[in-house]
Amino acid sequence: MLSRSAFSIWAVVSPALSGCGTPLVGADPTLSATIGDQARDVPRPEPERSADFETVSVETDIQAPLASVTSWFANRGAAAFGTFLAGTDTVPGVVSTELLSGGWGKPGDRRRVVFSDNNSALEEITDRRPQLLQYQIWNLTNRTGRYITYALSELELMGKGHVTRVRWTYSFRPKIWPDGYLIRSYVQNDFRRFMEVGLAAMRDQAEADVVPKRSMRVERNDAREH
Repeated sequence: MLSRSAFSIWAVVSPALSGCGTPLVGADPTLSATIGDQARDVPRPEPERSADFETVSVETDIQAPLASVTSWFANRGAAAFGTFLAGTDTVPGVVSTELLSGGWGKPGDRRRVVFSDNNSALEEITDRRPQLLQYQIWNLTNRTGRYITYALSELELMGKGHVTRVRWTYSFRPKIWPDGYLIRSYVQNDFRRFMEVGLAAMRDQAEADVVPKRSMRVERNDAREH
């Protein structure tokens, strides 16, 4: 996932990081009752407003008005977002999400995400408004997890006439100074592509669900007028 040069540098700086991270919970891809309890209770890292992040953002347009997309996102899109993240050649996709608390609809709701390479992460909603979903990711068991303390993901819906723009931003919190440099190429290239593919899949599903219904309503209204 990261470049050969990055891992060469990692071999040099890794001794300085020993003991810097918290123990990982639930590295086993199978969620046992014990692992579930641990994942539910493990503290979430407190976000730092003044910290340096490695941030990437992508956008797409859904051919439907904001009100329709907002309703779809609340009823289906937010909870199903992991199913749109099929992955790329360099970034594993999501194969399952397991609720740990709540229903993934409000701040404090937590779940465990398992990826196609059998690694996993914990996610918890930190902010939820009609046009905003923000959640924090930590306890990442893959190689990227060696370099970061946590990440923040934010999905924002914005109206543009009869079109809805979706912006997805991902911000990685490096553990120490070199880590931001070590993950930069991966975040800005490989992970950006992963986000673009996932957001396109969400767009296609939203349009498939929302646009036909809207078209049928328009046709019915036109028929009544005539």
